[in-house]
Amino acid sequence: MPAPGIWKSYAAVIVASILWGSLYPAGKLPVAAVGPLQVAFCRTLLAAIALLAIVAIRGRAGSLYPQARQRWRGIVGISFLSFSGSSVIAMIALEMLPASVNGILNNTHPLWIALGTAAFVAPRRPVLLILGSVLALVGVGLVFFPDLSFASIAGPNALNPLGVVISLSGSGVIAANTVLTRRVMRQGDPIAITGLASALAVPVVGILVAFNGGFAPIFAASPLVLVLLLHVGIGCTAINFSLWFYGLQRLSAVQATAFQYMIPPVGVLISAIALHEPLTAGLIIGGALILAGLLATQIATSERRGYLDHVLLARSR
Repeated sequence: MPAPGIWKSYAAVIVASILWGSLYPAGKLPVAAVGPLQVAFCRTLLAAIALLAIVAIRGRAGSLYPQARQRWRGIVGISFLSFSGSSVIAMIALEMLPASVNGILNNTHPLWIALGTAAFVAPRRPVLLILGSVLALVGVGLVFFPDLSFASIAGPNALNPLGVVISLSGSGVIAANTVLTRRVMRQGDPIAITGLASALAVPVVGILVAFNGGFAPIFAASPLVLVLLLHVGIGCTAINFSLWFYGLQRLSAVQATAFQYMIPPVGVLISAIALHEPLTAGLIIGGALILAGLLATQIATSERRGYLDHVLLARSR
């Protein structure tokens, strides 16, 4: 019989997954209006303010200094890989690609984690690992063919190859960040650690902004763009991160892991509705193959419960 109130944990991880999926379509208009680095800066700044405020509201502000002193190397690494790295890369790719495509490609990091895990620990299901890897890579290839024809490579829906490379590179950075956060967040307060990491990245990303268009576009942004920036920084980063860990307090890794596969489809659906991006055959079939491949590779390399727990723990980006 389900534990009383368990529905709140399920609701938390579902809402968190929806918020993560909305990151790419929500960031598309602000990126076009103010610039990718400017959006990354706003996301980092707002996330830092909101996460540290959550820590204070929970009455744990006194834990910030001990966390920073004990785990400063890890916090610096997370700051560099996540907020100064993958977040910036994702916004740059978003300038070059449709939000739906970027959302799918940028979320292929479980494949790189699974392959990296298999390189050190032999999987008990190697055939499933190979099959899943092939499916995911074929899916990535199909995304290049919107209409499943060679003519579509140069058609109106053709993708920017550089944008694809940047988006996939960002997924690699997310994978590296996942490995790091496995170690740093053990027995620590993940919200406090992420708040400190985002705060540390604010001046770094700020310097990038100062030399690439400055802050004036942010102050000149329309009310709609400002609302979307708030959503990207608070809704898609601080609130969803807090909801995810609230859900994991009551749910096992196995129960919660399925919800992370909602993120790319949610992004595609929101992009189609809000941004009127086309739902091409290549996008739908390729995206489905990528998700199937990611699920297969994770199953093939997750014999130990700890692997799933670490993957779920490192959802922050």
